[in-house]
Amino acid sequence: MNATEQYLAKRDKYLMAQARHQLYRKPLIVERGSMEYLYDIEGREYLDCFSGILVTNCGHCNPEINAAAREQLDKLQHTSTFFLTRPMLDLAEKLAEITPEGLVRSFFVNSGSEAVDGAILLARKYTGSKTIIPVKMAYHGRTQLASSCTNISIYSDEEPGSEVLNIRFGYNGYCYRCPFQAKYPECGLKCAHAVEELIRQSPEKQIAAILVEPIQGVGGVITPPPGYLEVLEHIAHYYGGLLIIDEVQSGLGRTGRMFATSESGVSADILCLGKGLANGLPLAAYIAKDGIGESIDYPTFSTFGGNPLSSATALATIDYLIEHRLAEKAERAGERFRQGLEEIARESRWVGEVRGRGLFLAMELVREPGSKEPATEETLAIINECKENGLIVGKSGPFTNVLRVGPALTITDEQIDQALAILRRAFKTVEEKMGVR
Repeated sequence: MNATEQYLAKRDKYLMAQARHQLYRKPLIVERGSMEYLYDIEGREYLDCFSGILVTNCGHCNPEINAAAREQLDKLQHTSTFFLTRPMLDLAEKLAEITPEGLVRSFFVNSGSEAVDGAILLARKYTGSKTIIPVKMAYHGRTQLASSCTNISIYSDEEPGSEVLNIRFGYNGYCYRCPFQAKYPECGLKCAHAVEELIRQSPEKQIAAILVEPIQGVGGVITPPPGYLEVLEHIAHYYGGLLIIDEVQSGLGRTGRMFATSESGVSADILCLGKGLANGLPLAAYIAKDGIGESIDYPTFSTFGGNPLSSATALATIDYLIEHRLAEKAERAGERFRQGLEEIARESRWVGEVRGRGLFLAMELVREPGSKEPATEETLAIINECKENGLIVGKSGPFTNVLRVGPALTITDEQIDQALAILRRAFKTVEEKMGVR
């Protein structure tokens, strides 16, 4: 029994069933990482184009960031939010500087799920309304409230949303599978405007917030058409609510801008951040406009939220992003990667659509372009073939037929070309095995 088999036996013996769903048929046991690469327990090298679900934006074990973490670890690692620390306050100041204008009040937690929970509670307190409007195919986390705002059945055996929790789902901006069978821009953004009718039919006829991801990550990298978010912002405010933007996956340079909404004209009332905020350490935050952030004034604490170790690491991460201009680099690298994905799409009958922005990219795989039947097994086979040849990519979507690409923002042109070459070979190999001509 080799090391991999030994640890898989431990997985089967000690982990719950819900923790035994790994990405590959033969799960990868990761031993270490170095910038754009991961190494398994047997010493094999992999070019990581998934970044731990878009977390290690600055690369695995980035030496500059880790140096700041080690320095803080030797100084102070925990206090709880009953005490103040320099790193936490400096980070709150930094977030007020780099987030879209008007977002100035931060509360720190440990995960995106908690950030979404906190944002919802804040919106309900500020508006006096209970109704939250997320959209279909959203993924906002695994806590009770965040998972009730999640609309992907494979991640829950319960119906998403709840009349008791006052959660009602609008439409996402999914042009490839438009529920109205319409085409943009002639559609007039029916998907966004349909939210208004949903509110009119509700007992309150007012809302606490519309909750939306600028790009739906787990939902399949669904990238809404221009104007979609602007319509949702208008509707939210017209009906007395707030706009909560969940940038847990899309934020901090990933899309070619510091934030996915940076140049959209949309202004979040509350912004949720996580994942890449501390480049791999657990840290998340929700940041609100001044008056909104002051609406809950009773004591609220988070034992580990904003701990000095994670906060110092987040400061170093943001400094690295800015100093190395990684958002601009993500835009350029994303153009190169997308061009390569589109070339593969032209060669394969399975690729229905290439979408995304910056280094937040995906290919939706379908068995037949006309029917758009999800190519679930084909997607799984391709990502496994990539893994066997030293490339890590992800998958998502309600049918798990979306192949996701999200490398570190530090990725080089040579590494992009290497990834594309492996991916192209994987497509051809799987197509041959499945008898596709």
